[in-house]
Amino acid sequence: MRILQHIVIVLLAGGVIASCSSSQQSTQEFSAPQQEQSPQSNYYTTAFPHKDIHDKLKDAQQSVVRIASSGFYDSFTFEGRAITLPDIKTNALKDIATSKISTEESTSGTAIIIDRNNSSSLLISCEHTIAFPDTIITYYEGNNIPDETYIESISIKKNSSHLVYTSTELKPFKVLATAKRSDLALLSVEFERGNLELYPLEISAGNSNFLRLGSFMYILGFPKSYPIVTRGVASSSESWNDRFFVMDATFNPGISGGLVLATNDNYNSFEWVGMASSSTATREEVLVPHPEGENYSRITRPYTDSVFVQQKTRINYGITQAIPINQVKKILQENRDMLKQKGYRRALEMGE
Repeated sequence: MRILQHIVIVLLAGGVIASCSSSQQSTQEFSAPQQEQSPQSNYYTTAFPHKDIHDKLKDAQQSVVRIASSGFYDSFTFEGRAITLPDIKTNALKDIATSKISTEESTSGTAIIIDRNNSSSLLISCEHTIAFPDTIITYYEGNNIPDETYIESISIKKNSSHLVYTSTELKPFKVLATAKRSDLALLSVEFERGNLELYPLEISAGNSNFLRLGSFMYILGFPKSYPIVTRGVASSSESWNDRFFVMDATFNPGISGGLVLATNDNYNSFEWVGMASSSTATREEVLVPHPEGENYSRITRPYTDSVFVQQKTRINYGITQAIPINQVKKILQENRDMLKQKGYRRALEMGE
């Protein structure tokens, strides 16, 4: 009888243990999905998106537009003549130049719509996409020639034009303010009131101090005039300064001013962390046909007209420098009075 009681007690104890084990396992299985969710961090994620983010990128793209600017110049050359700056200031250029041609310098870029008042929209882009110097001077160089003494050519700007492209209209824009050191420019354009496809950026301005090695970013812009979204990974912060950070996004002319986005909450939302600005490049000089000569397209026919030296830029693809969002906030703060006068309230909030 005692043996039977002992067996029953052991079985009951084993049942209690099994029951506790089963209950604990059930609790763990139920709480597993919660453990997979990492808490929000101030730092921007280094992870690839694990969910569909098409709608968020599409909304951001509605605030990104293509811009183009042109500068028109009268260019004078002084071939074989020892012309200096005092000569330029005391003589009519047409009287001392050996030739004169009209030239055009054009740039294209990207701008971001950040605010709107009753009559116009406020945009921001890179300063280098809209700026043309009033005067461009090149000097003769050589072993026996003093540096920056004898002028080879001088170009005088006559006028310039600035345009915003959308799918429905082409509008001129005005330059409101520039910051050359940070390569930023504030622009103003009057869109048609019925143009509902464009609206100010609704994504919050983040903090570029929370970018780190491996932070994953999306870049929206108009490289080569195409609406493109690309991606990049932040490099080591050791190569950054207060004016730019570096990522491995593919850079093409036209993406300057492009919107750079990152997330710190597992892609539930994005924050605006910067603007694509430039890439590393090398310059080389090449011979080109006469700018105002007839189009030369027959390869088998020797070219006999005048030739000119022109600088070409060769871009080192795969390296993109971006302007931190903290610099964007700075230019908004510096122009606070102007923005307040024009009624750009959201821009004022972004600058705070």
